[in-house]
Amino acid sequence: MTVEEQAAPTVLPFEGADEWVSAIARRAQCPADTVRIELARQQIRPPAGWGARHHLHLEGMLFAGVKTPTDSPREPYVFHIKFEGGVAALGTHSENDAGKSSVIRTLRWGLRGRCHLQPDVRKWMRAVLVEFRVDDERLAVAFAVNDGEPWGAVLQLRDEVDYSVLASRIRIPAEALREPAPADGSTPANGVFTVMASYLEELNAIEVARFASSEDFERVMDVIMLDRLGFPRVPTWQRRPGEQQAHEGDGVLGELGWATWSSALSITAPSIPVVLGEEPRAVVRLLQMYLGSPWAITVAAIAARKGQISSQIGVLQRRLDDQRAAHEDDLGDLRRRLREVKSELEALPAPVDLADLDQRVQGAAEAGHQAAAAEARYREESLRYGQVSRLLEAAEADVAAVREAHLTRRFWHALKPSCCPRCDTDVTEERWARERAGQCSLCDNPLQLPPIADASQDAATEIDAAALEKLLSNNEADVDLLDDLTTAQLQVRQLEQHLAVVDAARDEAKQARDEAHQRWRAAQADVGAQPNRSVEQWHTLMMERAAIEARIDERENVRPTANLDRQLSELRNQQRIVLAAETEAKKRHTEDQEDLLQKVSAKLTDLGKELGVRNLERALLRGNGHMRVTKGGETCNFGQLEDGERLRLKIAVMVALMRVSEEAGVARHPGLILIDSLGREELNPRNMVDMLGELVKLTTEVPHLQVVLTSAYGDRLVEGLGHERVLLAPPGKPLW
Repeated sequence: MTVEEQAAPTVLPFEGADEWVSAIARRAQCPADTVRIELARQQIRPPAGWGARHHLHLEGMLFAGVKTPTDSPREPYVFHIKFEGGVAALGTHSENDAGKSSVIRTLRWGLRGRCHLQPDVRKWMRAVLVEFRVDDERLAVAFAVNDGEPWGAVLQLRDEVDYSVLASRIRIPAEALREPAPADGSTPANGVFTVMASYLEELNAIEVARFASSEDFERVMDVIMLDRLGFPRVPTWQRRPGEQQAHEGDGVLGELGWATWSSALSITAPSIPVVLGEEPRAVVRLLQMYLGSPWAITVAAIAARKGQISSQIGVLQRRLDDQRAAHEDDLGDLRRRLREVKSELEALPAPVDLADLDQRVQGAAEAGHQAAAAEARYREESLRYGQVSRLLEAAEADVAAVREAHLTRRFWHALKPSCCPRCDTDVTEERWARERAGQCSLCDNPLQLPPIADASQDAATEIDAAALEKLLSNNEADVDLLDDLTTAQLQVRQLEQHLAVVDAARDEAKQARDEAHQRWRAAQADVGAQPNRSVEQWHTLMMERAAIEARIDERENVRPTANLDRQLSELRNQQRIVLAAETEAKKRHTEDQEDLLQKVSAKLTDLGKELGVRNLERALLRGNGHMRVTKGGETCNFGQLEDGERLRLKIAVMVALMRVSEEAGVARHPGLILIDSLGREELNPRNMVDMLGELVKLTTEVPHLQVVLTSAYGDRLVEGLGHERVLLAPPGKPLW
């Protein structure tokens, strides 16, 4: 079964933006249709304008749990607050580590899905409720916290939450938390969240989304908040740290979502030297987004794709360089070996006549065949000799048997029986007389042998050598007339003569074999003489030289990196179009943003003065997120300012962006600012009070602006905001 290759997905070019596309085509020197297709393939689109602005407003929050400090009793807690419009503050009487930052961080946890609570405080939590509105839609994030992990849902509310009622219900299960956890290590039921969930059911809350882990919580809030506030997901390219880069431009493609955009709602660490948000890498994108240029998303998408293509080019270039280096090394080795082979050929003596060498090789082969034939003949004669030897041994055994038979008969005939062995009848003298005449003394039958002679006549049974030689030489002698012994002796003499002939033939074959083998060895030695080995070496070197020259020619005329070259060329074409698109998009974005940045810088300077930045003459905000500050006749960067000055200018940047974008009709900021630990950088209490007054003034001038802040200077909060705007902890007590 074969697997069919899947066709590449078809990319449909986008329509419109003719002027932008034409400018890119001219800059990239390619057809406009190619530009449209490539930008669509890279998911780069021209701006479609902004949707309507949406507003985010905090309504209230509640969280409950049990403090479990080391070597102290367990202490349940329930904290809640209802937020009004404008500025709201939470404070203590000069008490630090009293829960102020935890309130801001819990608010951010509920709004973003990402937790920045201290580990011990996170473990104390059992249930959290954060209520907010997006435009006219009332939403709540309610979740249990089990061993630090959130589990809950985002709900749509029809009615407001009565936090006093909910807090009173929760205090009962919260008190039960005084008891330590079960000794068996099991997790008890979360009674606090059970009561909270029951109360929300009574409000007929509608579940919008559910989550069951930290990662799931952040994902759910990303989807819900981006959808309702109209923020896009923007691709981004994040370079790896220098020591982790495999090549120049190495990085990873990511996405900017709600976790990034929401960072511009908080000021939790004035010491961080960025004018907006909390991460230096995101400040440019935040500035582009909240200043409201419709080209911001396009510019961000192009920047991400540019980084990705640059990284891909880096990967291919490194592979290409490696292959080229290996190719050049191989080519260098071949050229080096070719020089060595040529040197060896020049050092060899002149080769001998090849025809003479061939003749000697053929002579050695013929001598080998002759030696093999002589060996076969010798083996054949040796086999015949063995056969005749075995026949002679058998004939000699026959002679011995005949002789033994004759001797046995003479033995029995030499006996003189006195009676018959069958019937015991006596043998008379008369019968003995008749036996001497040729009749048997027992059975009276004629005897087949001549009459028994005396022992001196036994030698007559042997045939002398002369008689045998006569029989052997008489070809007409009738063998059938000879007795058994003579016949057997005659056969022995015949086989002895034949064995002598065969033995002589075997000796002759052996001598011929030895001589043939000697001639073969001499021929082999003649072929393998030193002059001939030089010829063989010469042949080997000539063949090697031809092979090396062919391989060098192949490597000089064939590119092994052709496929990588093609891929790299395609990527460079893509890069050329993307770079041209970036230039044209940035030009349009700068045109949109330049006038707005000037207005933001002017308002930023005024707001900085109002918020108490002493001797401020000018604050110039640039499109790259940098700020140049002129103060007392000296100009410095934003990061060189004191923490208190940075805090004031950060607030001023947010408000200036909201004011200018609101006037220009491109406002994106949802109108919520969270400030943690206000006043910790202050040396003069009057400065903090004045800044609070300016914040109240800003909330009346900027529509939908809401500020929630915390401070350890509770008295100043009350002085600057009034009792109705401040939730103040009792003296010497924490906030919760």
